[in-house]
Amino acid sequence: MTKSLLTRRRYRAGGYPWPVLVLVILCGPGNVTAGHLEEVLVTESHVEHERYIDLGGNAIGATAADASSLMNSVPGGARNFNGPLSGQLQYRGLSGPRMNVLVDGLPISPGGPNWMDPPLHYLPLSLTDEFRVVRGIAPVSAGAGIGGQVAATIKKIDFGKEASFKPAGDLTIKGHTADDGYNAGGILGVANTRHRLQVLFSRDNGADAEFDDGDIDATRYERDFYGIGYGIRLGGHEFAFDYHHIDTNDSGTPTLPMDIAFLDTDLFSLSYAAHWGTVAIDAKLSYSDIDHGMSNYSLRPAPNFSTLPLPPFLGTDRRNVHANSETLGYAFVASYPVHTGKISVGFDGRLEDHAATVGDPDVPTFFIENFNDADTDRYSFFAEWRGPLTARLNVEAGVRYNRVETSARTVDAQPAQMADAMPMMCSAGTMPMPPPCAVRILRDRFNGDDRKQHDDNLDAVVVLDYQWRVGLSTSLSFGRKTRSPSYIERYLWIPLEVNSGLGDGNNYIGDVSLDPEVSYEVEGGLDWRTADYYLTPRVFYRRIDDFIQGTAVPASPVTMPVIGVSGRANGDPTPLQFTNVDAEIYGFDTGFGARLTDRLYLDGNLSYVRGKRRDIDDNLYRIAPPSLHTTLRYRRDRWSVSCLLFSVARQDHISQTITNDPTNRNNSNAETPGYVIFNLAGSYQLPFADSRIIAGVENVGDNGYIDHLSGFNRVLLSDVARGQRLPGLGRNGYVALNIGF
Repeated sequence: MTKSLLTRRRYRAGGYPWPVLVLVILCGPGNVTAGHLEEVLVTESHVEHERYIDLGGNAIGATAADASSLMNSVPGGARNFNGPLSGQLQYRGLSGPRMNVLVDGLPISPGGPNWMDPPLHYLPLSLTDEFRVVRGIAPVSAGAGIGGQVAATIKKIDFGKEASFKPAGDLTIKGHTADDGYNAGGILGVANTRHRLQVLFSRDNGADAEFDDGDIDATRYERDFYGIGYGIRLGGHEFAFDYHHIDTNDSGTPTLPMDIAFLDTDLFSLSYAAHWGTVAIDAKLSYSDIDHGMSNYSLRPAPNFSTLPLPPFLGTDRRNVHANSETLGYAFVASYPVHTGKISVGFDGRLEDHAATVGDPDVPTFFIENFNDADTDRYSFFAEWRGPLTARLNVEAGVRYNRVETSARTVDAQPAQMADAMPMMCSAGTMPMPPPCAVRILRDRFNGDDRKQHDDNLDAVVVLDYQWRVGLSTSLSFGRKTRSPSYIERYLWIPLEVNSGLGDGNNYIGDVSLDPEVSYEVEGGLDWRTADYYLTPRVFYRRIDDFIQGTAVPASPVTMPVIGVSGRANGDPTPLQFTNVDAEIYGFDTGFGARLTDRLYLDGNLSYVRGKRRDIDDNLYRIAPPSLHTTLRYRRDRWSVSCLLFSVARQDHISQTITNDPTNRNNSNAETPGYVIFNLAGSYQLPFADSRIIAGVENVGDNGYIDHLSGFNRVLLSDVARGQRLPGLGRNGYVALNIGF
């Protein structure tokens, strides 16, 4: 049998019994990252090596509203901040569509092309039960994608132990000062041995956040979550149905060209689990329907990005976008013992449909059909075996085949229709080319392309783990992973600032003929544990062929319409095109900890990642700088206090391709300085039920700092200059009450 080591340690917003002053002296002064100190249960699950990290157990972030903040607690993990409800996960330098993120088993595709609602937008932190991260190369059974794999689950009422129904529930209420915000969420239900029924609810609300020199405009947020769930056991079979509805209104994304006006979302799922003899069966069917509106004038002053003297470009250029996304997902896996281990075989898939149209509230006839029925259909089959080959050597080996089919319908735009109606406008020799004529050329060029594409991708992973003795093992992993271009990268036919939330301020245009990314990765690791200490270092190298990123659109007669539309109508004379390049990412990360006394504990993680182009001398964009996360905590039976130090190094490896453009005022090419942040917190277990109070202060010194992953400010007339990276929050006090029964 495969040996399983389960090590639990609790990262608390709590820590030690001596006066707080002693902890301040031990930890030193500094700044803080908002939402970084969480009350979470960390479970490290081992198959002879540290393979998974689970964060959950009534997670309570200080100011965070979505679960993306938990990624900062993972070795190699980080969060890209685009807005309070729009955090993207980053793992070892990869983020966005390269990450495989499941929310309660749902493969949620964001509702809009700028990822204002990444998958974890649909999981409020107050309702988060599990946040599971695969350490290293994800197994093929985890799904497709070249980045890391994260599976987050929502709280549920468990089946009871008696035939009579018993009530159960959990409630969290939290307030914080940096944004005058609050978060409240809970679950209530009843259950017996055969049935469980639950209702869920949450509300997240906050004003514009404060930093040491003022307010960060367009960071307010408002979101409501409602859900129901039912489960039934029939013999050895278990069925479950869940429905969640999420309403998001007027929520800011200051690093993007627009803010969230609304997100009206319905999520459905059906699941089945059973054991047929020695065979374990798991199946899931899910559906998501997201209706999304965004605007550049509701939460911020409307910009004036066009020099054209015609409507809708006169004066300020108010724009809105209406987008929608539908995703049907399914998964089936059967697991059964083979030889000394277990084999899992299965299939899964997702059928996605996306549409988005740009409008102008001042000129109702204006429209640009950004995406029209852009479909991405994925069909996958996999097989994986895990188990011991010898008493000391454990193996995980698997292969996955992914078939990806994409298509898009023809598009249109009001400027192109204007050129259709006045052909003399576009007569040869008219220079510069009138924008309606350029838009017509781009439209006709796209509509004439072969928009049906398909990719046949193959993934493979092998993990070897050797246990030298109890508490000491080494691992070696190899992986080949693939990712097909997104519908945005293939079917963005007109230059717009649409790029899955990169937040770099550039206009982009797609390329129908893009090739899939192919990643080759190797990782080596050590897992050392004693009764009082642990250390889990990993080193990795990833080579990515056909990596997709923006490169400058070269000036030529063919590209003249692209450059003309981007510069004269859309505010960026130097647009980028999604292109296949070559890249490499390498680095190391480790978790570490020590029991200093029976009540005093030290835990932390250290991360370093470097991302480079291989075809030219340049760096990859938005790579996390080196960081050290350390928590010192003191625990008593009912209470604890703690301090957290988060040290970040200078990031001077900047992508010149993405940000070094003197004509683009939407981003700065400046390096970001290092900083040290300091938080204090305490936790008290109440004498009734499973309840506690948590309180703390972030950024104790109220100092200023810049998070390299925060993106560039796009909001005019803000206390943060246009094109500068967003600052971290100022001093933030918070208090939370969690009641469980």
